[in-house]
Amino acid sequence: MSAPVPTRMAFVNYQLDRPEGLQIKVDPNGETGRRIEPEHDRRGVRLQDLRSTPPSFASQGLLFLDTPELAVDVRDPKVRNHLHTPAIEALLKQQLGVSEVQVFDHTLRGFEGERVPAQHVHVDYSPRSGPQRVRDLLPPEQAEQWLSGHYGIVNVWQPVEQAVARDPLAFADTRSVQDEDWVNIEILYPDRCGQIQGLVHNLAHRWYFASEMRPDEAIIFNAFDSAGKPPVAHTAAELLDTPDDAPTRTSLETRVLVRYPD
Repeated sequence: MSAPVPTRMAFVNYQLDRPEGLQIKVDPNGETGRRIEPEHDRRGVRLQDLRSTPPSFASQGLLFLDTPELAVDVRDPKVRNHLHTPAIEALLKQQLGVSEVQVFDHTLRGFEGERVPAQHVHVDYSPRSGPQRVRDLLPPEQAEQWLSGHYGIVNVWQPVEQAVARDPLAFADTRSVQDEDWVNIEILYPDRCGQIQGLVHNLAHRWYFASEMRPDEAIIFNAFDSAGKPPVAHTAAELLDTPDDAPTRTSLETRVLVRYPD
C-alpha cells in the first residue's frame, strides 16, 4: 500500500459570480496605492505538496524545478537584467521547447514599498487580454507574426532571500477546473482598462503548493496559451498552521511572452 500524499489545510479566496460583473479598481480617484476589490468567497481547501507529486507542464501547465541559476540578487535591477533575465530565457527554452522568449515584467512582493501577495484566486490574462498584451509589448509587424502562430504567456515564480513560511503560492489543478468556473474581472486603472479571470468555488477543484520553497527553486506556470492550454489559477494561500512569528513572504514573479516553434 502506497504512503499517503502529504497535504496541508488552507484558506483561499474565490470570486463570487455577480450579475453586474466584477471589477478591481486600482488607484481610484487619484489615490495612489489604493485598490478596491469585490467581496471574496473564503473557502477551506486541502493543498497537495508538489514535492511528492511532481507536476507536468504538458498536462497541468505547471513545473516545479531546482533553479540555482535564478538565486541571485533579483532586487538589483542590474543583476536582473544581466544575470536573471538571460537565465530565465535559457530555462524556458530548455524546459518548454519554445523558440523565442520576451521577458516583460518583474513583480517583487513582500518587501517594504512593494506589493503584497495577491490573496484571490485568479489568472493574469483572459482570452481578450492575452492577445492584447502581445500587441502592447511588440512592434506591430512582430506582434502580427506572433499572433499568427502558437504563443503564450508564462509566469516564473520564486521565493527571494528566504524560504516561504507564510502565504505560499497555491495552484488549482487545471484538470479539475470546468469552463463554467471562470469569471471575467475588469481591472480599472486611471488611464486604461485590463481584464483578468477569477474562479468561483467548485468542490471538484484540486489544489497544489510546494512546501517551504527556497530561493533556488522556481515554479513555471501557464498564464495564457493561444492553442488553448488552460491557464493555471493561483493565489496566496493562508495555511491554517502558520506560526504567528512566520516572516512575511518575499517573492518574485517574472512574466514572459513565449513563442512555440511552427
